[in-house]
Amino acid sequence: MSWMFRPEPKIVPREKALPGRDEPILDPQLHAVLGTPVTGPWKPGQKSLILGIGCFWGAEKLFWEMPGVESTSVGYAGGTTPNPTYYEVCGGMTNHAEVVQVVYDPAKVSLRDLVVRALEAHDPSQGFRQGNDVGTQYRSAFYVNDEAERAEVQSLVDSYAQKLRASGYGDSTTEVKLLSQTDSGQYYLAEDEHQQYLFKNPHGYCPHHSTGVKCG
Repeated sequence: MSWMFRPEPKIVPREKALPGRDEPILDPQLHAVLGTPVTGPWKPGQKSLILGIGCFWGAEKLFWEMPGVESTSVGYAGGTTPNPTYYEVCGGMTNHAEVVQVVYDPAKVSLRDLVVRALEAHDPSQGFRQGNDVGTQYRSAFYVNDEAERAEVQSLVDSYAQKLRASGYGDSTTEVKLLSQTDSGQYYLAEDEHQQYLFKNPHGYCPHHSTGVKCG
């Protein structure tokens, strides 16, 4: 496995992260599948969740297919560099994770439903890796809007971590933070070619690294 011979990925010191840019990378279009805005304004009562479970191409499709989801997009969060490019993120000098933003109607689908789907779709014990995808951008992460959401997500993550250990997996490395408390405090959209990637490229790369362990 080639990932075994690569340097260990590490978060870089904030002062060494790339400077980025002021201008957004993407002038957002409507969602290619759902026909909804990807940047709002959202309808009254709708909420959002940002999550990272490895490569964002396959991850996004998992959520646009869920009833109650209004919109999805892919981008970068959790790091330092403003408005990074895909290649900058892959270079490991932005500290961002590849993430999916899910906008949903909580009357139709709950925060718990979204978190459970995310947890069961990847291996939260792999650190800066999912399968052969290696790098800090592939880490397991949830970025939330307020303390109530943080507490709920953390409880689910902790409970799932116990189930993983009982099934022989290592410790969970999932990061749970308020988006506002990350270095940049923002979510940045990825380039257009990455948005709804598996709709535009039906036979494209679509890794999933589910452990088979259920949240219960």
